[in-house]
Amino acid sequence: MRLLGFLLARLPPRVVAALGAALGWLAWTSRIRRRVVLENLRLAFPEKTEAERRDIARRTYRNFGQMIPDFFRVPSLRREELEGIFVHEGWERFEEARARGKGVIAATAHFGNFEVLAAAHTLRGVPITMISREMGKSGANDLWRKARLRAGVEDLVVTKGSTLSAAIRSLKAGRVLGYVIDQNQPRRRAIFPTFFGVPAATAATPALLAMRTGAAVVFTVSVPLGDGRHKVVIEGPVAVPDTGDRDADALAFMQDLNDRLERWIRRYPDRWYWLHRRWKTRPDGEGAGHPAPASPLTRADGAR
Repeated sequence: MRLLGFLLARLPPRVVAALGAALGWLAWTSRIRRRVVLENLRLAFPEKTEAERRDIARRTYRNFGQMIPDFFRVPSLRREELEGIFVHEGWERFEEARARGKGVIAATAHFGNFEVLAAAHTLRGVPITMISREMGKSGANDLWRKARLRAGVEDLVVTKGSTLSAAIRSLKAGRVLGYVIDQNQPRRRAIFPTFFGVPAATAATPALLAMRTGAAVVFTVSVPLGDGRHKVVIEGPVAVPDTGDRDADALAFMQDLNDRLERWIRRYPDRWYWLHRRWKTRPDGEGAGHPAPASPLTRADGAR
């Protein structure tokens, strides 16, 4: 993997982008999860035509394909090369969050090249910890974890029920906790803010951590600029509601984060990872499986 990263790092960015686009085209023509992607797009964008949604889908595969070689080459870039590929917007907001002295939770999502976010932060001396569940043994998983380590990221593997305690230890150690908010959750540990107007099973972990520890929360995404560079955008610190109703406050807080993500996806719809089943888990009272697309007149957040 180190050799692969070194070789990719020595290639011109346009060549790396072309290789990634070819990978994405291969995945699209092989119909890998194409049905899932199109179902998700119909749910999120009922107002678009099928041709428009298919165009977004094709570009999504291209962008995801381009993310893969980028992920492996970034840890092999020299420091001066790394400094040239990141453009920061809102870094002062992260500094404000860190200055509060109670730790920082960086809420992010499968948007843009989300894996290079860690490299952008470690380049500036920020220690990043990503919490993930233990996965089955596979070559792909091992490669992914090794690449994260080479990018300076602590990949903290937790067992069921130990996420909060592991996260608190990480924050107390002065590390910034990276947390991906847009992964589907089992019903037993999910809350249901809306995402594109449809309830989406979401972990309340960032909200609960902020309430328990006083850690500041920022929302951050990576937006590829199309020329080999990435714009790292930081929003916040995001205030945690404090009405005395812990459950309602956690839901309102995670709704805020989901709304922020949705706004970015609406701006760049082909930059989100439509390949995963974001709406798979349904709230009590709803049938299992993929929810039906919502009418613009009945969407929980209104037509936008």
